[in-house]
Amino acid sequence: MEPQNGAKGPPTVRLDGNAARRIREDKGLTQLYVAEVVGVSADTVSRWENNRTASVRRDNAEALARALEVPVDALLGPAQPGRARPASRRRWWPWAVAAVLATLAAALWWGLGPASAPVHAVRRLPPYTPPGTEVPVLVRLGTGTGRVVVRETLPDGWRLVQAVPPPDRPPGDDGVIKWIVDVPEGGFRVAYLVRAPDAEEGTAYWFRGVVVGPGRRSAPRPVGGEDRIDLEFVHWADEDGDFQIGDAEVLDALERLEAAGDLGLDPVDLRRLWGAAEYAWDPATRRFHPVAP
Repeated sequence: MEPQNGAKGPPTVRLDGNAARRIREDKGLTQLYVAEVVGVSADTVSRWENNRTASVRRDNAEALARALEVPVDALLGPAQPGRARPASRRRWWPWAVAAVLATLAAALWWGLGPASAPVHAVRRLPPYTPPGTEVPVLVRLGTGTGRVVVRETLPDGWRLVQAVPPPDRPPGDDGVIKWIVDVPEGGFRVAYLVRAPDAEEGTAYWFRGVVVGPGRRSAPRPVGGEDRIDLEFVHWADEDGDFQIGDAEVLDALERLEAAGDLGLDPVDLRRLWGAAEYAWDPATRRFHPVAP
């Protein structure tokens, strides 16, 4: 049972894996989707559902309940201080009724609710940036896909500086960033600023990502669009790498900056380089500057 009057419960609880699996399947959710929302692996969710874990942390149980949209009590098994003991009829019948009601509600929602729309996402990633500099990345999400989990994986050595919206799970040692977002009819954009490592010029890196939506018909889909960036002494707005930023390139770069406006990127340097006969990298100031013809 949940603690009363705001008291904290025990640090670990026993899950009823059968109930968790039944509720997930009735809602048409995959183990992978639940794992993404909770922030664990799909194998962990499988162990929970097959009762192969004696107990789980309470915060993980609460996160699982949020992912399945049920009260946490609907997922808890009988208390087992030592050896398991059978529950009396007075103890088990409320759980049975709650499970049946949850199953009926899920079945009704699945039968009458709208089908999940396919999840589409496209990444805008500049082709070049100098070592040790910051570069903006945009992930555009398709129209009206509802609530989704966006997962981006940074290459080794890259560091997240800032993101809009802030991530629900910041990157760990594996470089994975996760957001849970509600995508409206007009679409949505996730913007983030990353710093490149001080690696050797010419080194290529690849970004990876997936988007996960709810529903049995919504499988994880890879983030499309641009995925490679090379460490070169070329401005990130210079798409063709000719050391000039033309009219079309500056318009595209300004659109990216406006989309990622809350990241605080300054367009002054971009406008200063725009239209110059050529620009060059100054290692002393670690900035680009126009080169006089």
